[in-house]
Amino acid sequence: MPRLVGQRSNTGANITVLIILLAIFGVCLEYFGVIDIVPGFGQEGRYFQLKIQPSNEQVIEQPNQ
Repeated sequence: MPRLVGQRSNTGANITVLIILLAIFGVCLEYFGVIDIVPGFGQEGRYFQLKIQPSNEQVIEQPNQ
């Protein structure tokens, strides 16, 4: 649909909304532990485990040879 004559486009408002949405998305990623920019911010454990590290209970002891 063509723009009406004499009306300005609101690209500034669209860019502002986009920046706010990106900031909210970044805070969510930081909170759930996907990214770690601010140390100590967010949940205690990571939401997405990058690597599974074995605990002491998961390690099978092998006898010394």
